[in-house]
Amino acid sequence: MHGADADTHHGGHALDRQSLAGLVAVGALLALCVVTGGSSQESGAGVFAAQLMSLPVLGWGGWRLLRDTHQPSPTYLYAWLAFAVVLLAIPALQALLPGSVAGAEGRQALAADLAQFGADAPARWSLAPAASRDAAFHLLPALAIFAMTLSLPHAAQRRLAQLVVALAIASLLLGLAQLGAPQESPLNPYPQWAPAMNGFFANPNHQATLLVVAATLACARLAMVVGAWPPGRPHRVMHGVVAALVMLLAAVALPLTGSRAGVVLIILACALVVLAHWPAWRGGLRSRAVLVASMAIAAAALFLSLRWMQVDAIDELRGPLRALTGEIAARYAPMGAGIGSYVPLFEQEAPRELLMANYVNHAHNEYAQWWLEAGVPAVAAMALGAVALALGLRALLLRPAQMRGLGVTALVALGVILAHSVVDYPLRTPAMLAVAAALAGIAAGQAVQAARTRNSAGGRERAGTAHRLQRDMTT
Repeated sequence: MHGADADTHHGGHALDRQSLAGLVAVGALLALCVVTGGSSQESGAGVFAAQLMSLPVLGWGGWRLLRDTHQPSPTYLYAWLAFAVVLLAIPALQALLPGSVAGAEGRQALAADLAQFGADAPARWSLAPAASRDAAFHLLPALAIFAMTLSLPHAAQRRLAQLVVALAIASLLLGLAQLGAPQESPLNPYPQWAPAMNGFFANPNHQATLLVVAATLACARLAMVVGAWPPGRPHRVMHGVVAALVMLLAAVALPLTGSRAGVVLIILACALVVLAHWPAWRGGLRSRAVLVASMAIAAAALFLSLRWMQVDAIDELRGPLRALTGEIAARYAPMGAGIGSYVPLFEQEAPRELLMANYVNHAHNEYAQWWLEAGVPAVAAMALGAVALALGLRALLLRPAQMRGLGVTALVALGVILAHSVVDYPLRTPAMLAVAAALAGIAAGQAVQAARTRNSAGGRERAGTAHRLQRDMTT
């Protein structure tokens, strides 16, 4: 599922042998991460296998990127690469550097409490150095997927986006099968919890995130088929039906996951995708009016579904959790307590009324939790990521409307994950982290291709101007 640039501007479906092999490798790694990495707490043999597999894929993707250094690279490509390096360096350094680099009020109070019982103060920057080290290893598959995806040509990136949709539908079908199976069924990858339309995931909210990503990519495909493809194009009807079916399945399944944020995000994401494709729409005023009316009806139906969706206990606690996370973070500022230290730190610092029978595993706000666990370095990493996203979006918007669909759609889908992270923690699962890395690689790759195309066109224009001046001087 891709944008309006489709197959018409980038040489069809043909891939050279190396690009095809790279696509197969990154697709296999992505599928392994999604199928086996649906929990933020458990990491079994599949996650370990993905980490091992990521090493050669990361090296291969890095080699492909270095091979293209003879071509001019835009500034935001370096922003993306700096963001990736900083992201990996933070948990690695937290597990290695001494605790003296992270002095803070909370750490001093903890050291004083431990001294009363004859225990040593924490020796590392991280209060949970083993968890921080594991977090660094968990980032490897995502970094490998990003590097390889970034190095692939347009057609391969488009097929990787289609794989994301296929994995989302597979997870949805598994979730439907789980509803009719007992809790201990092999269909339920996390039998300690009752099945609840969770598919590959332990938390149905993260299933909802993947479904919204799939619907966003499918919406772009449908907008392209209906608005940009000529009526006589081969397989036009089939592509349109498949894209519409993906959107319908996602929209119907989202209320069943219980994710209220997912329902709101699918409406906003599809609206943004339609707006992005609007300038390339070939239809007249009547077809545009039908499109807007259809979107409005679908949005109204989804909003009505919010009225009967169940509100979980954790939904009522999200606000207090965020507030308390901010208070704890202030005690461990400016360097943070360490990636992976949230659970023991929360249990130590939380007031009695927020302690429950089930422990609180995350802050349900990715940005607040990063501030608690990594402090100012986390803010710097997030700022780098925001700069890379903004510069990439700017580069994509400079392209002609019919050629920027895939990149803009990938950015919107990535924005869905980032927006859901305000109230949940999808990026703490290896599955959604891998999907986000693939979308970021597609968006960055499309922006880089756009910049290189403009530079190439500008170079040809300058060469032509110079040739004309030289000719005029000699005549």
